[in-house]
Amino acid sequence: MRHFFFIILTGVIFGFHANAQTLKRTEPDFSDYIPLLNVAGYQVYTFDISSLNEETYNIEFDVREYVKGELVEDPKNNYPRPRLRNRRMLSDFPEEYWDEIIAEGPIYDLDKGICTLGEKISIGFSPAADSLKNLNMMVENIGAVRKPLSMKPITDSSGKEEYMYDSFPFKVDEIQLGEFIPLVMFGSYWFDEEAGYYRFCGESELEADLSSKILSLIPHYYIIGMSVTKR
Repeated sequence: MRHFFFIILTGVIFGFHANAQTLKRTEPDFSDYIPLLNVAGYQVYTFDISSLNEETYNIEFDVREYVKGELVEDPKNNYPRPRLRNRRMLSDFPEEYWDEIIAEGPIYDLDKGICTLGEKISIGFSPAADSLKNLNMMVENIGAVRKPLSMKPITDSSGKEEYMYDSFPFKVDEIQLGEFIPLVMFGSYWFDEEAGYYRFCGESELEADLSSKILSLIPHYYIIGMSVTKR
């Protein structure tokens, strides 16, 4: 009988080890850092513009500020808009420099005379100061421009002031040449008196016609967008 129980016990032990759940350390990849970067105030949105590849276009970025749903007409915004392009051509340079440019390389497509090509744009945010956020607008392989965004404090029922901002992308589809295309909204939380806490929630993507309800609730926000024209 003891021998019989020993066989059963041995089988249970070996069965336990065979079915044990394992744990092992792995090396993190870049996706593991994204939540940490978001918490630290870094965010980025990317948009595919590869449909523009066959011609050269100007990409003009525009940042529009709104307070309580009303567009702020700031004279400082009347400066020429940051303008990049989707590609650089060999013909953009004097012909006497072509051999040097080709030798330095790499050239994206020598047969078509395309030196560099940007197939996506990025809209990113990074910390600057308590009341400032850096906005970075980039065309892949072409260049980037940076603009500081001023933030306004929000006040709760006790009178405490805080800077709390977040962002949402807009729904994007077709590029209408010459038209302003909203890409990302960067805006303030608001204090919900009934709930007793700050909120920033709504659709995961905002409507391009600015009809999303959340825009009527946010006290201060920026809409970052672009317009595209043939060069």
